[in-house]
Amino acid sequence: MQQENRPDLIIQGSTNTSGGVYNLVNVQGFGKITGNVECRELRCAGHVTISGDVLSSFGKVEGNASISGKVEMDTLEVYGQVDINGDVDFTKLRVDGSAKVHGSLTGEEIKVRGFLKTTGDCEAEVFVGKGAFSVGGLLNAGRIEVHLHGGCEAREIGGEHIEVRKAGSSTLNKLLKHIFNNTLSVDTVEGDEIYLEYTRAKVVRGNNIVIGPGCEIDLVEYATDLRYDPSSQIKEQMRR
Repeated sequence: MQQENRPDLIIQGSTNTSGGVYNLVNVQGFGKITGNVECRELRCAGHVTISGDVLSSFGKVEGNASISGKVEMDTLEVYGQVDINGDVDFTKLRVDGSAKVHGSLTGEEIKVRGFLKTTGDCEAEVFVGKGAFSVGGLLNAGRIEVHLHGGCEAREIGGEHIEVRKAGSSTLNKLLKHIFNNTLSVDTVEGDEIYLEYTRAKVVRGNNIVIGPGCEIDLVEYATDLRYDPSSQIKEQMRR
């Protein structure tokens, strides 16, 4: 089917419909779509449940979306809430709201200013976290930048350049500090260049490692250089 001949699917009230191939899928009311959906653009400002896979060039969720299958998108922006029961493949992912993925994330760029949870691995070229995240498996990216605005966790973190810093001292962050545990909890961190603040880890392994304030680490293995803040706790250090 040629793209110019694809119909639009507009849901404004309460609608149950079948999946299919569309140009624009725009949900402003309450929609239930049964089957796979292929579209150029998916927009949800209401509530939608899709029982199937989703293939789209662009997706924007400002309301609530629940997808029971896998998702493939060039760009996915989440300002509301999305729950995906499958793997997600993308080029760019932006999460300013809440995204829960019961599977793995694979793409080029991830920016998190809200909350991101995935039960599997999370792989990208660039990962920037300025919110909170929970990665059930490996968080792997060429460049990882984390600004701790909330509790963050991953089973493992790997990358060429890894940087974890405490968020700024704004009034909001001071209030959140009393509510949330603004630390990173991880079993293993491994990379070439590593800088960590307020991180709890079993093993940190790399070439050039700087351990900033607020860290609790069982073992640090370094190849070239290790520097650390005296306020942090390092039980054991080893040069490889």
